[in-house]
Amino acid sequence: MPEAFRAPVRGEPFRVRTEDGATLVGEVYPPAGEPDPALPTVVLAHGWTLNRTVWSRVIRGLHAQGEYTVVTYDQRGHGQSSPGTAPASIPQLGRDLHAVIDAAVDTPRLVLGGHSMGGMTIMAYAGQHPADLLARVERVVLLGTAAAEVERPGLVGLVETGVMRVAAHGPRVPAGVFVRNRHQRHLNFGDDPDPRDVKLVRKAIAGTSIRDMGQYFTALEALDERASLAALGTISTTILVGEKDRLTPVSYARALHHGIPGSRLIELPGKGHMLGYEAPEVVVDALVADPN
Repeated sequence: MPEAFRAPVRGEPFRVRTEDGATLVGEVYPPAGEPDPALPTVVLAHGWTLNRTVWSRVIRGLHAQGEYTVVTYDQRGHGQSSPGTAPASIPQLGRDLHAVIDAAVDTPRLVLGGHSMGGMTIMAYAGQHPADLLARVERVVLLGTAAAEVERPGLVGLVETGVMRVAAHGPRVPAGVFVRNRHQRHLNFGDDPDPRDVKLVRKAIAGTSIRDMGQYFTALEALDERASLAALGTISTTILVGEKDRLTPVSYARALHHGIPGSRLIELPGKGHMLGYEAPEVVVDALVADPN
């Protein structure tokens, strides 16, 4: 991976106050030169237990491709964003994405990228605002995600479910020392990940509160955005999945591809769940290039 992808990024912060009292914190990352008004703004939504920092490689790659403006934000209950009073749910995250777009995007066209729970967020937004999607969104890129029936089979899944249901009633304090590098390397990455990337993912997860981990795990259990997929079929949609993704495996991506008419599916050998770190070049290419 070129070192340019590893350079730190810094944006212009913004805050969005939602109707239920949550504060969504994000950043707008302008290009080094003047923004190109002909280019869409790229809006990126991160996954469960993570935060907006996981997009740093992709942001650098987008800026290397052209004068793109990029918007990222912390999902409610993650990173610097507060949880609000609404119950944790994927539909609520879709409404949050709509609020972020209204507040932080001033171009007529945009591209949406979502990883894991962020992909589900985009699906919810698409189902809630199909007219806006068709009028404004040039393309969507979904990374390591699913539309419904997300579960981990066997004893491991049963144990994880039990732990997370307890966590949902736990304290709103960072998970911290309970998050281990070795476990995150196994769970989130494919072959030969860079140890620096594993540490960054571990840091993001460790900063998420125990309660929000549990509550959004419950939200994922209730996931069913299959009715939203028809809306995504009206625009260019690309689905990326690592062939060694243990959290949202290839079977989920194939079901998603089958449910979105005209979508493109790319399966990446040797890669795991964290494609923004493991394959940022592929993610960037999908965000900037219309395959149709």
